[in-house]
Amino acid sequence: DAAKVCHCNNVTKGPIRACWEAGARDVPAVAAATRATTGCGTCAGAVEGIVGWLCEQEGVSA
Repeated sequence: DAAKVCHCNNVTKGPIRACWEAGARDVPAVAAATRATTGCGTCAGAVEGIVGWLCEQEGVSA
């Protein structure tokens, strides 16, 4: 969970997982909670991948 995902806003995988567990089930919700993807946008694909993976693991729709 310490892997840096968003360099612009210094967001690691941990906070993305935490906000997902708190109910953020899509990239816009994760972005609102963590600010990931709101800088240069380079991490958008990685954030989308993490959210998709978490949804698959829990059997929920993104």
